[in-house]
Amino acid sequence: MHKTLYTPTMIETYKTCTRAYDLAFLRTMPGPDKLGVVLKHFVLRGLAEINKGKITTLQQVQKYMGQHWPLEKVGCNKNGSTKAFLFAYKTLTKYVNRPYAAAQAKVVGVALKVRARVPHLQVYLEDTLDLVLWHPEEKTLEFVDFQIQPVKASDPAWPSASTLVKKYLAEKLQTRWPFEKLILNTQRVGPQDYTPIPVQIDETIYRLHWFDIVNTLAQIKAFENSEVPEDEADHNKRCRHCQIIEERYSDATYDSPLIVSMTA
Repeated sequence: MHKTLYTPTMIETYKTCTRAYDLAFLRTMPGPDKLGVVLKHFVLRGLAEINKGKITTLQQVQKYMGQHWPLEKVGCNKNGSTKAFLFAYKTLTKYVNRPYAAAQAKVVGVALKVRARVPHLQVYLEDTLDLVLWHPEEKTLEFVDFQIQPVKASDPAWPSASTLVKKYLAEKLQTRWPFEKLILNTQRVGPQDYTPIPVQIDETIYRLHWFDIVNTLAQIKAFENSEVPEDEADHNKRCRHCQIIEERYSDATYDSPLIVSMTA
């Protein structure tokens, strides 16, 4: 099955393990999402409602939890479900009292899905920006990426696929917000206080590593169009990502096929 739309998660999964990419994105085997993935998606939707101004009080958070908590997806693990519910509740109640904001910045995008074409490859890149802030006086555009897991330290000289894709998509937004500086801000959320981690991308570093993203996309297209039989020896040499996905498939409880996310 050949695709024309790719996300940073797909690129990172392919670079980690081609077999994991095949299992996660090319096959239609049924499998439930991991509890951590369900929790992250729920928290991000709740944060979006707060950033849009639709949830502003503790009572509204409680109402939102009661109406939208995905009990059918997390109810099979009673102990884990309770912990996940409490984490989501404490995270949203803490955030609603102190939403992320920057002085003199305007909220111009919440859960903003951006798509851009990659020339010569006939494919598109897409990502969802959790929060977009525009600093008009400083001519700065800020992307805020919310995470519920500990944020891994990154080497500015070796930006991740997610960072590079966000920088590429930002260039497509420059006609709307003529920024001179781009800030990628990773903000961990949870019951505790966490310090935002802002990153500015050096243009030379970006150009240097962008060719790697383009080459990886070309490799993914070639991989999807090839018909490589699964060798038994390769099957026995599964990486931990493959094992996690296969275990999720084997524990499937849903009748409809789901795409398995590699992030949590």
